[in-house]
Amino acid sequence: MSVNFYAFGPFPGGDTSGEGLHIGQHASVHRFLFRAHPEMGLVSRAAWAEFIRRPDVSIKAEHGRDISGAEMEETWLRRQDSRGWPLKSRFGIRRGSDLRAGELIDAEGYELYDGEFF
Repeated sequence: MSVNFYAFGPFPGGDTSGEGLHIGQHASVHRFLFRAHPEMGLVSRAAWAEFIRRPDVSIKAEHGRDISGAEMEETWLRRQDSRGWPLKSRFGIRRGSDLRAGELIDAEGYELYDGEFF
């Protein structure tokens, strides 16, 4: 099972009448996968953290539940499942020149995807 998260506020894609600005996706056995938005400078976990801390940003899970910024960051940082097993990388062992189009890894090792999630 996976859950997508969206940001709402006065920024491109943040209109409450729309889907929201896609933050990324949490899936049960994988680490959080961020959605990159290069045009907004959102290409790292640190940039996303700064963005969601703005007072004009609200976050919702795809099923409509409000999420606090602290809860969102906790989700990003999670590296183990509820049993203590390590969560898997979305990109597997691909790194550097092995990354596929749209796949990015920030300086901290967090994975981002610059494209639509399926």
